[in-house]
Amino acid sequence: MKRFFLRSMSSLRLLRLPHLRHLARLIWRLLRDRRVPMYLKGMLGMALVYTLSPLDLIPESVALLFGLIDDLAIALMSVNWFLRLAPREAVDDHLKGLPPKFQHSFLAWQRDQQPLGRTDGGG
Repeated sequence: MKRFFLRSMSSLRLLRLPHLRHLARLIWRLLRDRRVPMYLKGMLGMALVYTLSPLDLIPESVALLFGLIDDLAIALMSVNWFLRLAPREAVDDHLKGLPPKFQHSFLAWQRDQQPLGRTDGGG
């Protein structure tokens, strides 16, 4: 579980300030793409509703810092899962129209997201 959470949070690499608008553009394009399944779009929409909703797991009125952290964690994990589960062909097609620096960072992030497996062939 710890490894999964840390790998999910590796999406912070993509959240560098210059990349934010390109990441938003990529997500917007994928949301409009018919090749991306509706359940992925719905998952991202539900995460947005949760983040904007006054109802939280940890209310901001009780613990401001922790209340904001759970919103941030939900938002980051949903973007991470959306980008990981979106069809590779659709992502690659939309990535071509974005700046090379962002493409390089995104591809490095994508390589980091590959599941870790045993290389010795053991099961």
